[in-house]
Amino acid sequence: MVPYLSAAAGAYGAAVVQRVGDGASDATADAALGLGRRLARRLFGSSRSEQVRAAVVEVAERPGDEVLADLLRAQVRAALAEDPALAAEVAAMLTTATGRKFTVTVSGSQGIQVGDGNTQTNTFGMPR
Repeated sequence: MVPYLSAAAGAYGAAVVQRVGDGASDATADAALGLGRRLARRLFGSSRSEQVRAAVVEVAERPGDEVLADLLRAQVRAALAEDPALAAEVAAMLTTATGRKFTVTVSGSQGIQVGDGNTQTNTFGMPR
């Protein structure tokens, strides 16, 4: 989700917060912001809207700063954790827009399972 919000912030800089907050809409803005704009609009209506807005502005002002991206991630997680309905709505938005239900990044793993309601048992190493 953060990559979409970061893209929205990068497209318009800190002004993205004002554009999304005002509900401004034009073809150029919609094309540039797409999913990021819709996600931002929804998150800006959450109980943590001020924290999320501030984090988006920070990312817009210093794109590529991983510390600020982590701050935005933390604010988004907090907003979603506080509001299960918001979390479900955002998940649905991501699934619909991306056509994917799961996104997996694996590094240095020996086993992985992706899906709903699965059980997995892994035994690694030499048998004794």
